[in-house]
Amino acid sequence: MVKRSVKFGLVAAAAATMLVNSTGFASAAGTMNIVYSPIVTIPVSPGNGYAGAVGVTATCPAGQVLTGGGAEVKAGNSYVHRYNLSVSRPNGAESWWAYATNSDTTNPGTLQAFAICAKTTNLDVVHTP
Repeated sequence: MVKRSVKFGLVAAAAATMLVNSTGFASAAGTMNIVYSPIVTIPVSPGNGYAGAVGVTATCPAGQVLTGGGAEVKAGNSYVHRYNLSVSRPNGAESWWAYATNSDTTNPGTLQAFAICAKTTNLDVVHTP
């Protein structure tokens, strides 16, 4: 059982190595790319105990599938604890969704999501015996 786990681990590592080049991303031309959402403003809190909130989606182009993603929140001032990334997750097979809140009553922040996308292909898969 241990040998089998090591074998699959090495295969996965080799596959990952083929996809990542010295700059840190896909080396096969156009195999993978990162799609960014627009940068949106996280509105200020109205001051009644509610936070300002906003959501944003990054969507892969047609013919590509989502392989991962994430989001970034930037604070509008030095009180970074007032700006929260509440959700960052896949939304279906082709997009990444993020939701953030802001409890600051005077300074808006920003939110941007990104999707890591891979081209799909109709090539036959080679199986080992």
